[in-house]
Amino acid sequence: MANLLSFRLKKKIDRYIHDPITAALSIPLFFILKILPYKISSYLCGTLMYLIAPLTSYNSRVKKHMQIAFPKKTKKEINKLASQHWFMLGQTIGEMPHINKLIKLGNLETEGLDKIKKGPAILVGAHMGNWEFLLRVGDLAGRRAGYVFRPINNWILNKIQIHRNKDANADFYKKGRLAAIGMAGKIKNGEVVGLTGDQLLREGIKVPFFGIETPTPQAAAVMALKWNVPIYMVRVERFKGIKFKMSVENKLKIPKNLEKDKAVFEITRLISSRIEEWIIDKPEQWLWAHRRWGK
Repeated sequence: MANLLSFRLKKKIDRYIHDPITAALSIPLFFILKILPYKISSYLCGTLMYLIAPLTSYNSRVKKHMQIAFPKKTKKEINKLASQHWFMLGQTIGEMPHINKLIKLGNLETEGLDKIKKGPAILVGAHMGNWEFLLRVGDLAGRRAGYVFRPINNWILNKIQIHRNKDANADFYKKGRLAAIGMAGKIKNGEVVGLTGDQLLREGIKVPFFGIETPTPQAAAVMALKWNVPIYMVRVERFKGIKFKMSVENKLKIPKNLEKDKAVFEITRLISSRIEEWIIDKPEQWLWAHRRWGK
């Protein structure tokens, strides 16, 4: 009973005290970044993150995760990689208010959009490069896509985030039952849905990720098998300066003649394996701070 009361009190404090204070600090910062030229906003946030993040507890988590993925790297190499990661994560934050401008200015090169211009498709991306571009892949292909999102813990900032992406010409579904219904409707209507495959999902199935069995989202595999829909991996890469490339890769080769559970496992494993390859190629560009392997 005491634990229940404590939980309810914390929820009230978060909703009426913590969240409004955090939002009051975050919203003016967002508008300042939006007013600034995109290059200044990107490099300013990158520099601040580079200087401040190593002083936080998150830095230890990032380095711990890097050591899981790259056990042969030296401490010096891990420290350097962590610093690069923080700078690029800061850049990503600084670029968020300018995503549409970056596209209009030609800072985003695209490849393979023709593959998803017609018919139903499942798009799977990861938190790499600047993942905000993933929310524009459908629109850039001339489609109104549906995307699954995990709500921000702060309810005020979450509402702002949803409003901010209204110009993405897309439908957004909160992770869970609503997402399942929304995605099913989209696919049945021959449309496009997008989700990420690199986050921990406690109710997911366990597949290897850098050699460790970890709960992984299986929704893409389940939908692909149920409705015979192709899966396309969508990669976002950052290049020197503020240049990006978003590539819709070839259809994922879905295994045939397997029992449903084995097929779901194999497809999910293939998705995780491809994301691994992206990370190995450009490790500084992945979001290392999230708990991909749990606590």
